[in-house]
Amino acid sequence: MGLKLDTTTIRRLTDVLLENGQLQERAATSGDAKLEGDRLQAVIDRVSPFAETMCLTMLADGEVAELERETIRGALQVLTDGALGQEILDDMLQRCEAVANEQGVEYRLQAIGAQLCASRQDREMAFTLAAAVAVADNQVAEEESSLVECIAEWYGVSSKRCQQILEQVAT
Repeated sequence: MGLKLDTTTIRRLTDVLLENGQLQERAATSGDAKLEGDRLQAVIDRVSPFAETMCLTMLADGEVAELERETIRGALQVLTDGALGQEILDDMLQRCEAVANEQGVEYRLQAIGAQLCASRQDREMAFTLAAAVAVADNQVAEEESSLVECIAEWYGVSSKRCQQILEQVAT
């Protein structure tokens, strides 16, 4: 496919997510979560496929940059409207890493793709967030680029649509 991930659109998205992740890290709240019980679990369940997709992208090159972690935290803050605290976000990332190591990347992509297959918007959002994480540390490794292409394939985002997403100019 040969996608160019480091576009103006993805760079802008990454900057916003990174800023949100850094703000979250600085403002660790007491009680750590604004939701409790079933509502909290529902929010975690809803964003887990996106968190895991981004985590797989972060792990792709074998180096975990703090900028990538902060970008993921920021994305999850945006997706949940700030409902998840630092401790929960860090726990989600640790679980994603453990599952990826245990089950393998391809298996996880297949499972997440099956989970997201009913919603075009969710599939495209996961792809877009993966691209944002890939460019977060200002260098897109070949492994990250390749993984983002695999994400598009497993999640059913066409090559043409990938290019449209990557090249959109935010207004």
